[in-house]
Amino acid sequence: MGKKTVKVTPQEMQELKKLAEIVKNPHLPMSDRRIAKTQYESIINYAKNNNRGFITSV
Repeated sequence: MGKKTVKVTPQEMQELKKLAEIVKNPHLPMSDRRIAKTQYESIINYAKNNNRGFITSV
């Protein structure tokens, strides 16, 4: 199965990067990291369902 790339706005990309840093930081409490992960997934799902389309790569 190919990898799907979702189109996001520059603002969403900035927020995704910030959330990814939170999720990867082992020094933060697990609850904060879980919240960041949920927010990250929400942004991705919103972009997928907002009819922006996606690119499939092999």
